[in-house]
Amino acid sequence: MTLLTVTHDRAFLGDVCSSILELDRGSFYSYEGDYAAYLQGKEERLANEDKAYSEAKAMYKKELSWMRRQPQGRQTKQKARQQSFYQLEKSTKPRVKDPALELSDEGQRRLGGNILKMRNVSLSFGDKKMLDDFSYDFNKGDRIGIVGRNGVGKSTFIRSLYGDQSIDSGTIESGETVVFGVYDQMGIPFLDEEQTCLEFVRERVEAGAGKVMGEAPQEAMKMLKQFQFPRNRWPERVSMLSGGERRRLQLLSVLAKRPNFLILDEPTNDVDLDSLRALETYLEDYKGVLVIVSHDRSFTDTVTNHLFVFEGNGIVKDYLGSLSDYAECLIEQENKDDAAAGPVSTEEKAPVEDKATRVARMNSIKKMKKDFAKIEL
Repeated sequence: MTLLTVTHDRAFLGDVCSSILELDRGSFYSYEGDYAAYLQGKEERLANEDKAYSEAKAMYKKELSWMRRQPQGRQTKQKARQQSFYQLEKSTKPRVKDPALELSDEGQRRLGGNILKMRNVSLSFGDKKMLDDFSYDFNKGDRIGIVGRNGVGKSTFIRSLYGDQSIDSGTIESGETVVFGVYDQMGIPFLDEEQTCLEFVRERVEAGAGKVMGEAPQEAMKMLKQFQFPRNRWPERVSMLSGGERRRLQLLSVLAKRPNFLILDEPTNDVDLDSLRALETYLEDYKGVLVIVSHDRSFTDTVTNHLFVFEGNGIVKDYLGSLSDYAECLIEQENKDDAAAGPVSTEEKAPVEDKATRVARMNSIKKMKKDFAKIEL
């Protein structure tokens, strides 16, 4: 069976795909292997392109000198060399490279000692219990991933943190210095689709973020450059942007506030791989509190070291470690449970199968358990 998929989930690419097809500047490039092999192959391709470009420029300089010395001769050899020169000239035109996304936490607001306290919080959504007597004190440097099956209350929980979701009982208190930056999985609403990119960003560059109002246009232009918006896109109406561009603009509007408590709900949706790596780099250096909900296993592993595991019916497990660590713990516990159960009785035994078939079947089951344990998170 042939599988063709479009995804930005690097863990999925590594687990499932045996080759990767990349669309770059209007051309397709094929790479054999998983995501790691793709990164290595792309790096080698770009290095070879740079080398070929440098060699072509050196040859062009030499041939240009010859062209300037020669009359427009009509000999066959001269014409052939002239044609080669014009082909060479085309290959030495400046190459257009996609601008790299460069994020900076310059100007991030100070975060005091009293950040956010949750005390005995219970919360239901309809007849479904999301939180049951949950307590936690957030600390500076917390990098928490919210994991669990769909529908157990992950998004409801994070909305309660910044007051967008009322609670049934308990208390949630935030400190005076806390500035929330919230990136919702539905995206930041564009109230005026006819606004230009520059107008949208200028409105969101606050004077309180260390910039007086007169400096807001310059700060807006700086941020547009950082978020891969070339100058010719600044006057573009929001309604004309692609899905990925709208996502970048929405993320930009969140970071423009210079928040010190960052809440990201599925931030990797519609984000290309280069932008995703830049976002990871930014978040790895982020000094405030970070809370994320994401189905991207690689992203969650990279930027978090602490999990709230929503198990359903209001139960939340506090786990110190990465998502991969937690998945391994689940598998180890399941293996212990299987061993403790002991051998199956004679009456329950299945028909006898040969050793090779049995080993292959058990290996297949173990792999499926491991894969599904990760996917369920």
